[in-house]
Amino acid sequence: MPTPVREAALAAIAARLPAQMPDVALDRARRSPVDTDVEPLPRMILRGEGIDADDTQEPGRTHYQIGFTVLAISRAGSDLVLEQTLSVLHARIAAALAGWVPNILNLGDVAEQGAEFVLYDAEDSAKPAGECAARFSILAVTPTGDPNIP
Repeated sequence: MPTPVREAALAAIAARLPAQMPDVALDRARRSPVDTDVEPLPRMILRGEGIDADDTQEPGRTHYQIGFTVLAISRAGSDLVLEQTLSVLHARIAAALAGWVPNILNLGDVAEQGAEFVLYDAEDSAKPAGECAARFSILAVTPTGDPNIP
């Protein structure tokens, strides 16, 4: 049974991150907020975003740019150490994904799109905590009219 390119890409990413960062837990498509005072941190959340299709690049083929975000959440003993920790997490995520090409037919390389860093307000977390939202896209190319991985 064929797998939609978006699902194949997200599954490949969900396998890559823990392999490259085994000390950081990964949740996929988590909607519930992370309790930064109780849950083990750091942790990552992989969230699929939109998909853009372009059938003008190559006759009979559609080029899909599949967006996704890796949210890295951590806490630390001080605001400064937290900010430094989030910078390190971002660098590790980028090193694990940017330029990587999954070994799956029709999937191409991962491109970094940017990142945002947020330190949570004191009323939102008893300890210094925050997040880095690293945004990426991955290329998938399939025959026009068949957005699946065989």
